[in-house]
Amino acid sequence: MITMVVPTRNRAYTLRKVLPTYLAQDKVSEIILVDDDGEDDTEALLQGLAPQFPAVTCRYLRNPERRGASYGRQRGAEAAANDFVLFCDDDEYLEAGYAAKCLELMAPETVGAVSGRRVYMRDGEQPEQAVRRFGNGTRKRRYFEHFLLQIINGARFTGVIEVPFTVANILTRKALLERFPFDSHYAKGNGYREESDYQMNLYVNGYTILVTNDAHSIHMPYSEVRTGGQRIDKWRKFRWSVHYNNYFIDKYYAAYRKRSGVWYPAPLAKLMSGSYLYWRGFIRPQVYKVVTKLTDKRVD
Repeated sequence: MITMVVPTRNRAYTLRKVLPTYLAQDKVSEIILVDDDGEDDTEALLQGLAPQFPAVTCRYLRNPERRGASYGRQRGAEAAANDFVLFCDDDEYLEAGYAAKCLELMAPETVGAVSGRRVYMRDGEQPEQAVRRFGNGTRKRRYFEHFLLQIINGARFTGVIEVPFTVANILTRKALLERFPFDSHYAKGNGYREESDYQMNLYVNGYTILVTNDAHSIHMPYSEVRTGGQRIDKWRKFRWSVHYNNYFIDKYYAAYRKRSGVWYPAPLAKLMSGSYLYWRGFIRPQVYKVVTKLTDKRVD
């Protein structure tokens, strides 16, 4: 069976919507919310929902001070009663069968982590509508771009593929979390790369990371998510992202390069991935605005 671990802080308003989809997951017998010194009614929310799902043990852990998501993930994993741990962000719905499908793919001992696809909801959409719209992806790209050390979330593919790392909502083994714990260095700012760090640690140590198109997590529209590390000022977000990205590359790049076979050196990897972060944070939003305005004019 599976223990689900959800790090959270002041997100009772999102958990109220998504938590029932966690409690209803087949193969999940325990859910642990790790509250990072929050100030809202997360504990009361969990206690209120628990009686509706008597087959699931619901536990609430609270950090006495802010320690970040990495610490929360590791603390929850250490407290887990099951051999398998499924991490989930607190602003994403889980499609029915997500946990069970990931568990099926974890059968070989060489598999270190498995995720489904992440779908981003649009304003006014229901989760099921977002999944239907997404289909097998929306872009003719590779899911993982080695040159940028980035996931291309909307890349089209079917079935199951191997990658160096995938999204945060992974199923893994408690024994691996004991050997390769989450790195609490990513505690401040936006925590960029904190979930990728654990997966890359598995990858460079010979484990397989899988992502399947047959299971989906559905991210709430950003208009409904008011708080969190991704809501900080753009420049602060960019600076923290570059800081953590460089730390991540310094930590893993030599071993990653050896296993993946990429030819370019670490300084170039930092330059390219940093440039991508600037594009994503500052240029791409403006391009989207222009495209949206042009599209709206054609519709009118």
